[in-house]
Amino acid sequence: MKVAVSSSSFAQPLAAGELTQLEWLEHCASDLAADGVIFAREHFPRTDAEYVAQVKKVAVDVGLVPVALDAGGLLDPDGPSVDDVFALAAGLGVLFVLTRLPASGDVPPATFVAAVIAAKAAVREAKRVNVTILAAPAAGTIGADVAVVKHFLKDVDSAWLRLAVPGDLESGILGARDRALVAFVGDSDAATFAEDARPWLVLEGPADAQRVRLLREAAAKKTLVGTNAF
Repeated sequence: MKVAVSSSSFAQPLAAGELTQLEWLEHCASDLAADGVIFAREHFPRTDAEYVAQVKKVAVDVGLVPVALDAGGLLDPDGPSVDDVFALAAGLGVLFVLTRLPASGDVPPATFVAAVIAAKAAVREAKRVNVTILAAPAAGTIGADVAVVKHFLKDVDSAWLRLAVPGDLESGILGARDRALVAFVGDSDAATFAEDARPWLVLEGPADAQRVRLLREAAAKKTLVGTNAF
């Protein structure tokens, strides 16, 4: 089982200038012994090709897999440019672009339709650069739970848009054809992993070496604290 650490876990020191993005990568590899990293888009001080290439090289040099670019507002009407997001994703060489669905707005059905249209445009660019989009449930959005996000994915109908799941997912939510590629794991989340379930496990909240070690040990036994199943 592979464990990834998100730059969101270090948002405060990154924002305060107490930690640089390159120092964060070194910390994830040397101190946390993570397998991969999630880059939050807002933590890039610059996104020119030279700097992005340097970030990718440092990650690879220290043995980290560039797992995903987190672009939470990708499908929002006022979100980042799809072209810019996927140019950054391609430059980093990530496997996935992570996002959430938009906030409900005044007319949730209209928001849902607009988000489907936005997602269809995004998947065209995702296919072009060979990066899969993963949509995760999030409170306060039109995709507040896994069932609604699955409905959204069905409407978009693209292999380039898949599901990211929370660590507290209840057993039976995912069908036989569903596969969790990324699972967000909080402090108290737990799951029993099937033999064929090998998602990237992404720590939410504080990230330290002990959490990474305990998560990896539990996953190796196919059991995380609790009763969830993938």
